[in-house]
Amino acid sequence: MPTFGRYEIQDKLGEGAMGVVYRARDTAIGREVALKMLSAEYGAEEELIQRFLREAETIGRLSHPNIVTVYDMGDAEGRLYMAMELLEGEDMRSLIERRAPIALADRVRILHQICAGLSYAHSRAVVHRDIKPANIIVTSAGRVKLLDFGLARMATRATMTRAGVILGTPDYMAPEQATGRATDQRSDMFSAGSVFYEFLCGVKPFRAKTLHGVLYQIIQEQPEPMLSVNPELPARLAALVAGMMRKDPERRFAAMEEVQRQLGEIHLALRRSRGRSALPGAVGPPPEELRGRLREHLAKGRAHLEGDRLGPAVSELNEALVLDPANDEAADMLWQVVRKMKPAKDSPVREPPDERRVLALLAKAAPGTTEDQARSALLELALLAPDDMRFADLMRERATRTRQ
Repeated sequence: MPTFGRYEIQDKLGEGAMGVVYRARDTAIGREVALKMLSAEYGAEEELIQRFLREAETIGRLSHPNIVTVYDMGDAEGRLYMAMELLEGEDMRSLIERRAPIALADRVRILHQICAGLSYAHSRAVVHRDIKPANIIVTSAGRVKLLDFGLARMATRATMTRAGVILGTPDYMAPEQATGRATDQRSDMFSAGSVFYEFLCGVKPFRAKTLHGVLYQIIQEQPEPMLSVNPELPARLAALVAGMMRKDPERRFAAMEEVQRQLGEIHLALRRSRGRSALPGAVGPPPEELRGRLREHLAKGRAHLEGDRLGPAVSELNEALVLDPANDEAADMLWQVVRKMKPAKDSPVREPPDERRVLALLAKAAPGTTEDQARSALLELALLAPDDMRFADLMRERATRTRQ
């Protein structure tokens, strides 16, 4: 089995434009980790090295249940690496694309955890600057983890970005980020609102065919109202997300804590009303005499889950959450049921990238084409298929040719 420093490489978990991530075992203490290594061809790129180091430094300063943990970082065999918490689960991009049958209360619980992680980061003066579905993992236990702080910066530190360069994922960036102006915690709020919109409606809020079209919509146009896209959403929830996505940062909520608080109230109301209302009710915490009923619903839900009887399991666990909306045991088991269930046929869904269009753009960006044609194709690929491995391979190939 290959080794890297004190780490035993087991298999590849993923690869991007900057580097590769492996499942590995720390032989010093026997712990399995996600080992992220900067690509060898980028070893001489000072800006990328600094971005990689900044990500490790930033996450290393943060300790929160909803932010991935960094155990170790360094330089081995001439390559920078970062050993992080190994997460089992799916990112939000996958949940959206496979139309995961997640009940509204469970969706709101996920959004609440995203806010909790961001609120904590902001309290430590860290702005993420690249909030998107692919950077948000929901673990097998239903717990959110925020990833990829490679663009993050301290609020009091000058950005390292060169003048005129826009960093971040175009679909979710705030208007001030799209125009190259200063970003702060409210920029993360806009990006989170864009992610919330897609997670709740199944489509992105800004959906032009080109990069420039998306940026124009972000800066100048309002997204289609959420209640027009998904009329089943509570008006209170739609209004909250709309408030996060106001064009003017001054008109957004003052801090993520306020969004987190409101989502907590909506989650509680949805649990108490069995998903029928997001408005606050007068019901308090479960009285002592209901503890027995709560234990009974949990026991039945666990038995149904172990017997793969998903429908009855959902019913019992939802009843447990009516009695105690904050019960993590019931919520965790309910998430295990969700992961086993098939997508609902009538669920809203984001259309996958047009494969023929992707292939055509890859051909236009291939060696032998003009630089203007290749650059235009790469910009559109960054919008249409940012996580496609062929796009990442093409970017690495271009970077290698440039240095030769």
